[in-house]
Parts: sequence; C-alpha cells; structure tokens
Amino acid sequence: MTRSVDQSKATNYLTKAENSLRIAKIALEEKAYDTAVMDAVHSSINALDALTTLYSGKRSSGQHTDVYDLIKGILTNDEFEYVKKQFSGLLSIKNESEYQSNLMNDKDAENAVMRAERILNKVQTKIKK
Repeated sequence: MTRSVDQSKATNYLTKAENSLRIAKIALEEKAYDTAVMDAVHSSINALDALTTLYSGKRSSGQHTDVYDLIKGILTNDEFEYVKKQFSGLLSIKNESEYQSNLMNDKDAENAVMRAERILNKVQTKIKK
C-alpha cells in the first residue's frame, strides 16, 4: 500500500532519518540498546521514505516491506539487493525491540546502527545525484 506525498517533503524525511541515526548512535554509546535499535529502524524507514518521495511522490503506508516495490524502480538491481538485505535485517528485530519484553544487547544495537548507516548513505548518494 502506498500514499501520495508532495515531493518537496523528501528533505523532511531525510532530516528525520539523519536525526534518528544520530540519536541511535548516542543511545548505543549510552548502552540504551533498545533505543539504539528502534531509532536505527526508524532512521531507515524515513530514509527510504525520502528516496521514494523524491523519485515517485509516494511512500509506503502499509507493511514496511511494501517499500521494496517502490525502491525497485529507483535503485539498480545491485543497490536494491543491498538495501533490501540491510532493511530486512532491521525489520527482523523491529518488533522485538519495540514491543517485546526481551532486551536488545550491544551486538544487536551495533548491527542495527551499521545497517541504518548503510541505508542512509545509499539514499543520500541517490538523492544528491
């Protein structure tokens, strides 16, 4: 499912992505691992929303994986597979970090921040072209 978005709002999503990643890194340093994971996940969601908003005037509004249909036409096949791998890894721990009683550990948080950085870097490269 998608929602139409004014393409000029892409920079707002990018700002949200950058801010969430910055906070995720601070949370990691402070050993607030659940927060680091949650902010890393939300950084990536907003980064992909920035990309799809700019290129197509749409963003995913259903399942988070719906974004794959939108980014497939924007990214090359290699870029798509790379971003999909990073985002899938984040989504695999999203529910646990946000809604379950289990706590995230340092490795979970480090991995999530790394994946979010990779996605944001790829999006920033595509947006600056």
